[in-house]
Amino acid sequence: MGIEEIIDGLYELPPEEFTRERNRAERELRTAGERELADRVKALRKPTAAAGAVNRLVRTHRVQVEAFLRAAATLRDAQFAGKGDVASAARGEREAIEQLVSLGGEAVRPTLQAAAVDDNTASDLLKARLVREPEPPGFGTLLAHAEPTPAPSARRRSPARAKPDDRAAKARLHEATRILAAAATEERQMQRQWEKAREELEKAQAAVEKAQRDVERIRGR
Repeated sequence: MGIEEIIDGLYELPPEEFTRERNRAERELRTAGERELADRVKALRKPTAAAGAVNRLVRTHRVQVEAFLRAAATLRDAQFAGKGDVASAARGEREAIEQLVSLGGEAVRPTLQAAAVDDNTASDLLKARLVREPEPPGFGTLLAHAEPTPAPSARRRSPARAKPDDRAAKARLHEATRILAAAATEERQMQRQWEKAREELEKAQAAVEKAQRDVERIRGR
């Protein structure tokens, strides 16, 4: 098995199994004399629960993920370049993301939303080796999809023809992008709080189960 297959196999696992299997793979490579590869495996970072869910989603439902990214690109083109119907494109993206959330769980939504507006995040998503949720996207991708201002003609324009002023439109685009990034950040924070609360709940449940076992053991004496 090649090193890329080993890495892919590790990122297919649930996060709770990652460290154990990574260490096992490292030992096997070191025993085989593959020191550099063993060091590379040792450096791999354990994914968060949300990142692990996204990685598994991409690996098990890649066709649907790619369809969602195409729907997101179609929506961006409709919104910022006037290519197509915005309402129809928005409906297509919404249906695509809801399908993926139904397959991967609510934890995958923030990463999918970030990938929908940022090409770099989308590229990382498709590699299915995420270790954490992505940072809020910047303006780059959205502005890249905006209709470019036509280059001025070499011929002199008629004085009676005023040059369109797109500054107001660009300002609205920047503001909408800022709001989107802020909303994505807030959603990620809420998701982390929810995950922390869930972890605390699981710990409490485990403590209750242990206490119940202790009581049953004492009664059985």
